[in-house]
Amino acid sequence: MTEAKIQFQLTEVLDKRFNQFKKITDKDKRFERIIELGKKLTNFPEELKTEENQVHGCASLVYIVGQKIDGLMQYNGWSNSHLVKGLVALLVEGMNNNSPQDVLKINPAFIEDMGIAQTLTASRANGFINAFNLMKGIARKNA
Repeated sequence: MTEAKIQFQLTEVLDKRFNQFKKITDKDKRFERIIELGKKLTNFPEELKTEENQVHGCASLVYIVGQKIDGLMQYNGWSNSHLVKGLVALLVEGMNNNSPQDVLKINPAFIEDMGIAQTLTASRANGFINAFNLMKGIARKNA
């Protein structure tokens, strides 16, 4: 178990991503890697792009949905911004296939130590936290 996993109560996947991003020192490479992650998101149906699923407080349009299937959280998300879509993908990938209780334990401060927060504008960092909180809210309803 890594120190970050313990400190931030990260899931296995978030811990893996944390360690990968921690090694990237170049801001442009970090952006590229985040955008690559966004390409992994599955298709997001137009009918789910509703007010209820929208992440508020983001400079970009962002939608996130989630549900518990067989005891584990399953999320999907979308954004009209490539960078934000990558951030959403990081959260979706990192929180999927975990119990609602494990999702609720995650400390969002990991984004600072991971090195991503420093590459984001204040509004994008705020949007990331709002997306994170929306996903935790979905987990809370399913706990």
